Amino acid sequence: MKKPGIAPGDITSDQMDIAAELADAYSFGELRVTHEQNLVLADVEQRQLFALWQEAKAAGFATPNIGLLTDMIVCPGGDFCDLANARSIPVANAVQARFDDLDYLWDIGDIELNFSGCMNSCGHHHVGNIGILGVDKGNEEWYQITLGGEQGNDARLGKVIGPSFAAADVPDVIEKIVRFYIAQRFDDERFIDTFRRLGADPFKLAVYGDKARLKAAA
Repeated sequence: MKKPGIAPGDITSDQMDIAAELADAYSFGELRVTHEQNLVLADVEQRQLFALWQEAKAAGFATPNIGLLTDMIVCPGGDFCDLANARSIPVANAVQARFDDLDYLWDIGDIELNFSGCMNSCGHHHVGNIGILGVDKGNEEWYQITLGGEQGNDARLGKVIGPSFAAADVPDVIEKIVRFYIAQRFDDERFIDTFRRLGADPFKLAVYGDKARLKAAA
């Protein structure tokens, strides 16, 4: 449910009907929704996988980006939630558009980007390898970046890397982080492993440049 150009996790009424039909046809009527905002058909015969994939692809369900950067968790944000400090969906769509090349996404590899529009953390930003949090500053929408979070058995919280950014700057910031990771990683090293090996300071420098140097010297 992470087709580029669509709000991550969104599904139309027609797609809901199709998903139910796929579950009936291939998975004993069982369908699950994951916390990553994707759908799971839990019991599909191996010989039926290709036919299922063809139908899922025709319905817009088969973008091959599971576990990649654009398979992001995103809360509804200020467009739909009265609690939100900032909008999430337009910024998430801008990040999707920046990373719309599947070959590049596969080269980046295993990485989790989570996005919350407020501190209620419905997008689980605090456990994303890269987290984005919407904040309100003087009735304006800004976005705080955290790095180093992880879910699962080795769960840990990400750390804020510095001052927040305007919405228009967020895709540039994510690209700086990703480019630095690619330049520094060992062969087949995941983002989170590179981050743990290097620590936060080199990533801060990649994002903030001389501002990070001045802060470290202060």
